[in-house]
Amino acid sequence: MEIGQFDNLFQYASQLADLALNVGFVLGPLIGYVAQYQLIKSQKSVGSFSTDVCAILLFANLLRIVFWYEKRFESALLYQSVLMIMMQVELLRLCLTIKNKSVYKNKPVSFFDSPFNKFWRWTQLNSYIACLITFLIFVLISSYLNLGNPQYWEIIGFLSCAIEATLGLPQAIKNHTSKSVKGLSYTMIGSWFLGDAFKTFYFIVKNQPAQFVMCGVIQLSVDIWIMLQIAVFSSKKGDLAEI
Repeated sequence: MEIGQFDNLFQYASQLADLALNVGFVLGPLIGYVAQYQLIKSQKSVGSFSTDVCAILLFANLLRIVFWYEKRFESALLYQSVLMIMMQVELLRLCLTIKNKSVYKNKPVSFFDSPFNKFWRWTQLNSYIACLITFLIFVLISSYLNLGNPQYWEIIGFLSCAIEATLGLPQAIKNHTSKSVKGLSYTMIGSWFLGDAFKTFYFIVKNQPAQFVMCGVIQLSVDIWIMLQIAVFSSKKGDLAEI
């Protein structure tokens, strides 16, 4: 094989590897939430799953999309954010549908009536959508007024990563409070760990903003905490692993 042909082959293989990396990065994080969605749907119970996870991902990804306007980081991160928002809205809709048949029965709570007192404990999906739209409008107006302020955009990037870095905390706290992991998809938790490890590696290799790397490291630490909870509570309570 001639040197020119070898170089072309190497370049083609490199492009395929880069494409696979980007596709995996966009779709990989969704796998765990699809598994949790299927588990909730089949059991007709939210179980130990915390809907605060949806809140964290929705707010963090909305900020990331706004942050992209200024920083223009890898497009794969942008596509991931769009798909993740769609996934979390659907997961939230399913949780509300099930809770309205049991937990929230005859106890309607609206964002328009209790925007702060009952924050993220509303009973209708339109309340959550209204909250997200209000938040996005506020951020867009603030961003427009700070177009020439680099410090502002660094704060937006930091907030996006800081919020996402707390992703596992509501779940870990709920597990600790209930001393149970019943109804929690172990596939989702496993995907968190593998996804966060892959994501941190991706951020480093792609030389992404330092905020993203810090976010990945913190999330990995919380993932390990939750996996330890699974090991302790599943054996103590006799809960079976939920795929």
